[in-house]
Amino acid sequence: MEKICKVQRLMFDLIRLASFNDFDGQMVVQNLTEHRDLWLGCIMDGNDLIKLRDISDNLWNADTLYIITTGVDDEKLERMATDLWCANEVVYLNKDEAEHRLGTYPCEYKVLKIWWD
Repeated sequence: MEKICKVQRLMFDLIRLASFNDFDGQMVVQNLTEHRDLWLGCIMDGNDLIKLRDISDNLWNADTLYIITTGVDDEKLERMATDLWCANEVVYLNKDEAEHRLGTYPCEYKVLKIWWD
């Protein structure tokens, strides 16, 4: 099993703090840790500054998990997101969006976007 780097562990701490509604950050981190072969990196984010607004209250208010997959078993990762994590949306960024958002041209990565309402 590949080691999880310090920055990823810090992001996992934030993912745990982001738990809300049907999103259970502890379970997501546990599943990702148990299936390290399925991903290269993951972050929890959003498209606004709500995280900044809430940071003084010790909240990480994020609703979207982005995962760069390894391609080993993407279907298994998708099933975890829908069946175990109760995500409202599980989609892959298209090639152009992945290139733009990752700043990598051409992009060799598949990015899974998982969103909770």
